[in-house]
Amino acid sequence: MSAIELRLASPDPEERRLAAQALAREAPSGAPGMLVAALGDSDWRVRKEAAQSAVVLSRRDDVLQAVAAALGDKTNIGLRNAAVEALVSVGPEAVPAAIHALRTLDADGKKLAVEVLGGIPDARGTEALVVTLTDPDPNVRQAAAEALGGAALAGDDARKAAARGLRATLVGSEPMMKLAALDALARLEIALDWREIAPLMSDPFVRGAALGACGRCPEEVAGEALVDALFDANASTARGALVALAEWVRAETARGLPVDLVRARLQSRDGAARVRALDDADASVRGAALLLLATLGDADAAPDSVRGLLDPALARDAETALSLLGPTALGALLAVGERELPARHAALLLMVPGLASRLDDRSLAVLRATLSHESDDVVAAAAQVLGVLGDGSDIERLATLASKESGRASRAAATAIDALADRHPDAARAAFAAIARDDASMVSGCVILAALRDGADATHVDYLKRALAVGDARARRAAIEALAAIGGQVAKDQVAGALADEEREVQLAAIRALGRLRHAAALSDLVAAVSDPEIVAAACGALSEADPERSLAVCAGLVTSEDPAVAGAAVSALGKLERARAQDALFSALEHPNEEIVKLALSELGESQDARTLARIGLCLDHASWDVRRLAAELLGAEGGAAALDLLRARLEREADPSVREAIMLALSHPFGERG
Repeated sequence: MSAIELRLASPDPEERRLAAQALAREAPSGAPGMLVAALGDSDWRVRKEAAQSAVVLSRRDDVLQAVAAALGDKTNIGLRNAAVEALVSVGPEAVPAAIHALRTLDADGKKLAVEVLGGIPDARGTEALVVTLTDPDPNVRQAAAEALGGAALAGDDARKAAARGLRATLVGSEPMMKLAALDALARLEIALDWREIAPLMSDPFVRGAALGACGRCPEEVAGEALVDALFDANASTARGALVALAEWVRAETARGLPVDLVRARLQSRDGAARVRALDDADASVRGAALLLLATLGDADAAPDSVRGLLDPALARDAETALSLLGPTALGALLAVGERELPARHAALLLMVPGLASRLDDRSLAVLRATLSHESDDVVAAAAQVLGVLGDGSDIERLATLASKESGRASRAAATAIDALADRHPDAARAAFAAIARDDASMVSGCVILAALRDGADATHVDYLKRALAVGDARARRAAIEALAAIGGQVAKDQVAGALADEEREVQLAAIRALGRLRHAAALSDLVAAVSDPEIVAAACGALSEADPERSLAVCAGLVTSEDPAVAGAAVSALGKLERARAQDALFSALEHPNEEIVKLALSELGESQDARTLARIGLCLDHASWDVRRLAAELLGAEGGAAALDLLRARLEREADPSVREAIMLALSHPFGERG
């Protein structure tokens, strides 16, 4: 017996697990038989390790044939299950062996082969499963039908082939087979024709599944049939029809088609009362009820729909219901929001623009009053909505909000003013004129000028120059933002002068503004003149926006900086440039002694991998840091080409760290390139 065989026979489970792991590393002669023995071990950890080793063992044909043959074992359940796991982990390469097993094993073995093919997205497996729909054994046929429900993962052609096979089974098959086929077609999201569904409606065994198929049938007769089934004496059948009818309405509405006939049929039979009677705690039924009541224009359902938005299980249907109710739900939305916690209140406020294109006086008054709410999130949401649906009179009150200490609300107010000034420029100028008389309101004035972007008005520019000289740092920052929005040489000169400001936040605001103003000279001079990591980092980021060419020259010299903050900022700035031009500089960053800088550079390089980049990432598989090696393995697995996988296989033989080995084996078992 070989050394590995002896270890596999050890009474110690850990020794056997290590032996199963060694199979992948040493690949001895007789490996297929040893692998099958390990897959049948009494300890699940040994079986798990053996399944992973199957992914990378050489002599692939022998290994796969041996594992596939184990699907027919009559006594060892653990072996059969582990064989399924191993073949699925191997992926498309295991499909021919599984198809052979499907053709040669008995019914029990065939079911396991079906499970393998169902777990591997592959068009060849789909074709074999379609053929198996006519297998003599009913259990095998049903297993094949169930497995075909996942065929879409193998591509659209596989999905279509599965659908053709499954549709054929709806005629003449036994009820259990029809049920399995309908379930698989539902998972494939196949819309059946009414002529295919109608014969199934009279069979009580499959009627529930047939009603579900009606929900995906794009014919009005299917919708009408669901309305009739809504009044079935069997409450379970009626609730199934309710859920399917909601799906039908949702699909027709999404296609922009009217549902008038179905709505009229519901109204003629007091459908709202029936929907309420069927409503229960089940989320799918609750959501369907909300949607159908909204389809009927039932405004009394609006509060429940609003509350449904706050329940993840109901949110999609509740949102659709509110969109159908439109402005009639606005009052309920605002009223429910006022009674909710701040985070929920804010989320509901952000729904307002989706319900109405304009607001009545009462709703506007509620939103304006909400600007004084104690929650920053709620105020920010109210400001955002006023930016969309408010009018020119809101600019001054929002400017006051924008002048407050930095926060979500002040930023939202500034953004809202920007939108309102575009629609109401005269109102914005009037608001500025009213504010400009009060030096204590300079922040508000600067925010409005930033929205107006009017550099031609000399009084506006003079105001901003004056704001740059006041003692309030917030006003100086706001003036810088306004000058950046206005643009021009005067703005560049004034903002460049603010680099010498005594406040750090003002300096950083000036750096960001110089990026927007494309003032690359001032930024590159700043990088050369200072050593403060935060300032250098901000300047690098702004420089990539101002002048990519100069940014490349400056940042390439900083990626090897001993200060990780500076080097990291340079790498991030290079990541914003065209990858081919920044490539060599990013390669230099891979030599940095700080592993976080190496990982950052790897992440930037991983977005686009040519042959040179692939080779450099491959070198990182030998990095001293396990974290770097693992990231390199993940990036190579994402690339998924033959060269990348060869690099990973070569490293697996030498890699000792468990987390890195796991990343390599995952990449080898499911390369992204094969998944497409």
